[in-house]
Amino acid sequence: MSSEFIMVLSDSLFSAYKKWGIRLRSLKDGHTNVQVCHCVASGCSLMMPWDGRKKSPQSAIAMAVHALEGNNKEVQQKLAHDPVVRVMLVKAACSTASCRENGEQYPELVAGRRRSRLMSRLETPWSICDLEDVVQQRPRKRKFSDVEACKMRLKDGFYGIKDDMHFRHDVAKQAEDEILKAIRRTASVRYGDSLKNGEILLVLAAGWNVTGYSYSCLDSAGKAFLRAELVAAAELCALNGHRVSAFRDKMHELLRRNRGSHKWFLRKSLHKIRPQQP
Repeated sequence: MSSEFIMVLSDSLFSAYKKWGIRLRSLKDGHTNVQVCHCVASGCSLMMPWDGRKKSPQSAIAMAVHALEGNNKEVQQKLAHDPVVRVMLVKAACSTASCRENGEQYPELVAGRRRSRLMSRLETPWSICDLEDVVQQRPRKRKFSDVEACKMRLKDGFYGIKDDMHFRHDVAKQAEDEILKAIRRTASVRYGDSLKNGEILLVLAAGWNVTGYSYSCLDSAGKAFLRAELVAAAELCALNGHRVSAFRDKMHELLRRNRGSHKWFLRKSLHKIRPQQP
């Protein structure tokens, strides 16, 4: 039975866990065993820590660096030969139940992603709401085979009435599992059998928490976290097909630039960040 490795960088909107931390677990998708290293930046984002300044809780990228350089035997075994990394972004649009009734909840992130042809190309074609439509058996204008394959059925869906942004506690683990399986199916179609042959999948599922932060100018603290978030995601996407060591070096660079003024991020144009040849 083959085994694959997925590293997920997310906030609590995508996770079964609302508390931040690095979580290692196994997932079974059909006949394939998948090891998951999930960096949950609850209340944070890829780049933004808890309040933009405090060291704890950490950003998702900071957690990822700890995971990549840690001493967990399973993780280090997967990384020992410096494998190639493939990137997938969870679609930013239609990510919570309220998007159906109230319109897009995170328009700034969605618009920012669309400025980048690179990020748009690496996003899942389907949204979390598309998967929940399958789970609830809602009428669907567009059908995606990767989410139609989901067998989970739940009349009330992933979200509760009081909290339409986070998965309900009683189904959160199942919801996260089904999303990961759907991402894996999409990645398998996109990248072929490479994930079964030792390459690893990096899933970026964060950014929603920077809504309302500055994009085109520095705030009073010298930060522009919406711009930094989008630039960081694009920089990681540009390394698609590179080895883990290249991603680790890029993450260190992003964290270093994140500590001071965000002028460097403001000088970066999203549509000019292009794929880099391995």
